[in-house]
Amino acid sequence: MHFGRVQDDKNLDLSLVEDRPRTRGFLGLGHQGRRLIYPGASIWADKDWVGTLYPSGTRSADYLRIYAEHYASVESNGSFYHLPSSQQIRHWRSQVGAEFRFCPKVPKEVSHTLASGLNRPLLQAYLDCCEEFGEHYGMSFLQLPDGFGPEMGRSLEVLLAAWSSEWPLAIEFRHPGWFKDHMLLDPLINLLYRYKVSAVITDTPGRRDVLHLSLTAPSLIVRFQGCFPSPKDDRRLSAWADRLHEWAQSGLDALYFFVHQERHAAIPAGVDYMVRALLERQAPGLMLPARREQTSDEEASHDGLWI
Repeated sequence: MHFGRVQDDKNLDLSLVEDRPRTRGFLGLGHQGRRLIYPGASIWADKDWVGTLYPSGTRSADYLRIYAEHYASVESNGSFYHLPSSQQIRHWRSQVGAEFRFCPKVPKEVSHTLASGLNRPLLQAYLDCCEEFGEHYGMSFLQLPDGFGPEMGRSLEVLLAAWSSEWPLAIEFRHPGWFKDHMLLDPLINLLYRYKVSAVITDTPGRRDVLHLSLTAPSLIVRFQGCFPSPKDDRRLSAWADRLHEWAQSGLDALYFFVHQERHAAIPAGVDYMVRALLERQAPGLMLPARREQTSDEEASHDGLWI
């Protein structure tokens, strides 16, 4: 994720603001969700992880299998460029445990041409892919282009009306016109709430305006862009661990938190930090692979209970 990336976070205020009144109002609706939290990475196929997350000598064909021994979800960006075949998805499913969830990205030819009309055949083909993931489907995310602003709201509603409610969806908004005081504009919040669609929460150092706290559906995706190496990353992750734990305890369903870093080699350290932070808070809905090996610190934090 290059959006809002910076090379230096010096003099930047990267604090996580307090929940806004509409956020607190949504959390107080008496949700009865599963209260699950899925920390994960933005990729799984990265040769820079060989020797750290992946043992030395690991073949690329084994990356996903080993990744799924450490984490229970992944942001799957490949579908943004090319839809995977049914055979490919079945192969991925065979590499992961029952608890694992994929969060595939809606194709660019749907999201980035929306202003000129909805590509319904490709949207249907994408939803067919979602069905292929079966129980391993987590949540889709659709990234709108930077220039897609409020004046294009009608095109957005066409998409929402065509989307199948069977598949949870989160939309990432980037145009500054959608945001005010760390919230989406009220008409957009109302629209997403009506269709039971959430908005991706993007925490990126160079665009603090898009760090909104608008909740419109019981499942959501947070995309976290770090500025590695920086001690502020750990403080930001700790703040998110507090917030996700609070939101889950309010009865939300599934909260996906994906770590991005300019240096891909640093991504697993960020995810591991979030896992430890949630264990320290004894978050009961923290989702980890059943066969993940525990460190001594993790065992002490989680009392040996693994989901």
